Amino acid sequence: MAIFRLSGVLATIALVGALPVAAMAQGGMGGRGGSGRGFGRGAGIQRAPGIEVPQVVNPVNLLVEHRQDLALTDSQFTRVIGIKRALDSTNAPLMRRLDSVQRLFKNGPLFSNGSPERRDSLTEANSVVRETVAAVRENNAASRDQAYALLSSRQLDSAHGFEAKAEQHIQDAAEQSRGQGRGGRPPSG
Repeated sequence: MAIFRLSGVLATIALVGALPVAAMAQGGMGGRGGSGRGFGRGAGIQRAPGIEVPQVVNPVNLLVEHRQDLALTDSQFTRVIGIKRALDSTNAPLMRRLDSVQRLFKNGPLFSNGSPERRDSLTEANSVVRETVAAVRENNAASRDQAYALLSSRQLDSAHGFEAKAEQHIQDAAEQSRGQGRGGRPPSG
């Protein structure tokens, strides 16, 4: 009876000790073993580029977010909200178009060089994204001008600062996603 218990304990210890080794050999365990790519759908498969939609700063939203920092009066805030609602209504179909194009052309597994039709579609989709983002920026600029006209000079200076900071944040994030952090080189590899 004691022999069966001892052999059961030894078998359990051997099994528990072997599991991490098996997982590491398959590339698991937090990416420490194997190829370092980890588990997951498509791990290690080259990906075809998708459509990237650049982020756009909405200065009217920044006014709403920083209402207290800007010390907006109730009257100013009410009018800014009206401008925001009109802008959101104007930009909604454009944002839906961008979302649709991005979903249609999300990156996926690259099984070949891609057909000429796929390349043409990607070129057309990038053109749609550029035109749509330009329209969103134009709408944002017009609404920003309306909202900024409501502000005092001190509030306007602060609003410009919030907008510049948001633009810089987007630029830094874009550079980082391309592997080009501030002052650094793109990673080799």
